[in-house]
Parts: sequence; structure tokens; C-alpha cells
Amino acid sequence: MIKGTYIFYEDGKEVCRSKNILTKFGKRYLTNVIAGNVNALSKEVAIGIDSTAATANDSRLGFEFYRTEVTLSSTDIQQNGVDGNGQPVFTYSAVFKTTLPQDISGIVKEVGLYPLTKTGTNNYDSRFISDFSNPADWEDTLGSSSQEVISDARVGDFLVGMTSNTGAVNEYKTNALLDLSGYSSVDALTVAYRQSDLNLSSFRIKFYSTDTDYYYGQISGSSIGDKIATISMNTLFSNVVGSPQKNNITKIGIQITPTSGVAQVLFDGIRINDEDTFDPIYGLISRSVLSTPLIKLNGRQVDIEYKLDLSF
Repeated sequence: MIKGTYIFYEDGKEVCRSKNILTKFGKRYLTNVIAGNVNALSKEVAIGIDSTAATANDSRLGFEFYRTEVTLSSTDIQQNGVDGNGQPVFTYSAVFKTTLPQDISGIVKEVGLYPLTKTGTNNYDSRFISDFSNPADWEDTLGSSSQEVISDARVGDFLVGMTSNTGAVNEYKTNALLDLSGYSSVDALTVAYRQSDLNLSSFRIKFYSTDTDYYYGQISGSSIGDKIATISMNTLFSNVVGSPQKNNITKIGIQITPTSGVAQVLFDGIRINDEDTFDPIYGLISRSVLSTPLIKLNGRQVDIEYKLDLSF
């Protein structure tokens, strides 16, 4: 039997540990490692903000916001008592260690282990579209800067608040340079946000080629609280205004539509997940959802150890 545990340390002291689920890919990957069919053994650890329970079918984190390469791989072999014949009994573990640097901040709710290398290069891999790290980049249709909220962000130090006009839509825009032409209908756009009130009818994410040509995806308002919503790229590419060009996105817009009054949405991040690229040696090996989220503060380093216990 193989069991894995993620352990987090601050200033050398354990602050959190969480057991993992080995994915279907992870079981195949480890079998191939033992058989000598996989030569690239370097790893990386990813952290995210989704609290959806881990399963063996997971192929990625729910909403990843940072990755870091494993800097130390080792074995841990220790005697653990004796058997009925008085012979020593040993435990065998593979240990992977890495560090979340001081300048990374957010709320860690999930963690996963990936191989570091892939079979080939993919220019349309999973990627962040925006982590809202610079609120001044977003301006509303009136030309004023967006609201900055300095608390409770899941990604980074703050959220960016965007509001509607009273009883009317309002849109925020930022300059961008994106090529979406290599993403298929199976891929997905994922948005991490917080709904502040019950006045929200919906918001749209728009990808502009020109001021009048764009694709859009729409998310309806629901209850107050933190959300992670997904829009398929098939839906995005089907919602067309004008004649946008996938390979020439120059601007991103977020349009807030209220049911009445003023609606506010606070944004953590937007990313694209590459869902359809198959790589026989690359995938999510294990995933764990922390029972108590770890708050990673800016200016404080956190070390992560992944210990894979092997029973023979």
C-alpha cells in the first residue's frame, strides 16, 4: 500500500499536515517509475484555493495559483519495531521538499504533486489570465480606477472590487495580449470571485479583438460568498459579438449587471485550464484538500514536505 501526506512548516515548526489521494494517473506514473519507463523524476508542487474533496479521478487542482519545483528528493528508512520472530521491521518513505517563497500570499486549501517535465512543449497550456495583482490596471467605463479591497483575498494580498452603476451595467477593462486560437472547446475558463450582495444578476468576461468585436462568457448571480465558476471554451467561442479573432485578443472586459441597485463582485483570479492535452508522463500524481486552510502571508516562508510511505 502507498500512502502520502503533505506537511507544512513555518520557521521549522509543523503548522499543518494533510493526507493525500493518489490519482489514477499517479498510480500509473508510480508504476512506470518502478518499471523504469519514466526517466524524468523531478517534481513540482502546486497549491490552490478549491476545497472540493479530492478523488482518484482528479486531473488538476480546482483552482491553482502557484507552483514551485521540488528542491530535495530523498528516502527515509527507519526501523519500526520487530516482528513476531524478533526481526526488525522497517518503514520506507520517499520524501519531496520545496518552499513557498516569502512574496507568495494566499489561502492554501489544496495541494498537489506533478512531474516537472512533459513529453513536448504546448503553447496553449493551462495559464493565468489575471490574478488581479494590480488593481490600477482595471478601469471602469467612467474612466476611474477600480476599487481595491485589502482583506480576505484567496489569491495574493487583496481582491479587486468591481461594481455596477445603480440599476445599470458597468464594465471594467484592461489591456491584454492573448492568443486563444490553440484552445479547444474542451478547455475551460475558471473564475475565482466573491459575490458581495444579492443585487447581482450576472457578470460577463469579455475577450476583445477590437472595441466592437469580442467573445464572452457569462456567470449568473447566486448567493453571497466565495465562488469558483467554470465556463467552457466552447461556450465562450459560441458567444460572439462582431467578428473577433482568437489569435489577436487585445483587451479583457468584465461587465457587471445588477438586478437592481448596485451590485459588487470581488475578483481573485481568472485562468484557462488545458483539459484535452494528453501526455503519458505528465499529470496530477496526488491531490490533498486541507481540513483547515493554511493562510500564507506575504513576507513569511513556508516549507512543504510530501512524504510517500511505501508498504512492502
